[in-house]
Amino acid sequence: MSKEMILKNIRHALQYREKFNFQTHFVDGIKHEEESLLEEFIQFQSKNKAELIHSNPENLKQDLKEVIKNAGIKKLLCATDLSLYITQIEGVQTLPYDKSIEENREELFGIEASIIEARVGIANLGIVGIVSSTASPRLTSLIAPHCIMLLDSKKILANLYEGLEYLKKMQDVLPTNILFIAGPSRTADIELQTVFGVHGPQKTTVILY
Repeated sequence: MSKEMILKNIRHALQYREKFNFQTHFVDGIKHEEESLLEEFIQFQSKNKAELIHSNPENLKQDLKEVIKNAGIKKLLCATDLSLYITQIEGVQTLPYDKSIEENREELFGIEASIIEARVGIANLGIVGIVSSTASPRLTSLIAPHCIMLLDSKKILANLYEGLEYLKKMQDVLPTNILFIAGPSRTADIELQTVFGVHGPQKTTVILY
């Protein structure tokens, strides 16, 4: 049976499929330990071994430059949908992620750090939500030893349910690829030794603005 015939049969069957309407129900069972969502997010992100930088929209560019300088970054991979326009930073080669990995393989695997825009922060888990897209490919947060994430502090929500609902409302549909990042990649080997950076970044920095 051809692909076209299979799809035609599926479309025909959907016309007779019974539709179920239901309302989702969620109860947050985690006790919040801090008075504000920002304080709670900071507490748990720190426990997840992420570096946190407190900034604001006015000082964001300068604080980013300080992070890059202090980390000794010379080559930076940039998503193309950042809230901050990154001009040439002295002593740093910036590489926009606007080509496929096949076209840019050698340069991508020589990257020291990457920078992406986080879409949401989850306070009670201390994690950051990243949405993959053509402007922010999935590998942006995984390929470099150091991943820098920009997060609007007004987008910190109480729990994962609220975070997913927020992401769903962004485009009236839940994105097909969402990454929730707690901190640096951690792996335990057979000797129970924790190793950082095996399946992702060895270091993560979240800049709150």
